[in-house]
Amino acid sequence: MDKNYTSGWKKNDGGKVFFIHHRVRYADTDKMDMVYHGSYIPMLEAARVDTLREVGWVYDEMEKAGILLPVVDLQVKYFIPARYDQILRIETRVIERPTSRLKFSFDICHENDVLVKAQVCLAFVDASTSRPTRAPEALIEALDSHGLIH
Repeated sequence: MDKNYTSGWKKNDGGKVFFIHHRVRYADTDKMDMVYHGSYIPMLEAARVDTLREVGWVYDEMEKAGILLPVVDLQVKYFIPARYDQILRIETRVIERPTSRLKFSFDICHENDVLVKAQVCLAFVDASTSRPTRAPEALIEALDSHGLIH
């Protein structure tokens, strides 16, 4: 991927967003020459995993510490189709201060156009009991200190 297409931070709507890039692969597309609607879900996952990693919270380490984060709600709104070989920018923010849930909002963009808007809600679950648990305070502080909570 071109060196200009790395991950990073940008100011947005009174806070900051973390973004990653994704070059649309042929496997992401369908017979209509546009990104298949289900192909966006792995892009959202990559964006949220990289966002958490950027603020110091690695999924593998959380799981080893007994914290699981299953998806409990997913909403996707499609505006403009993405096409093969386009470079997409996936911007990530946290909608509200985490409690027992962590709510992400995403804009998937190509150049200046917003193609897709999505929200993903994850629940904090204690791995040993399979019961909901509170978000770690250190995670909340990390998200807040990076300006990701909008």
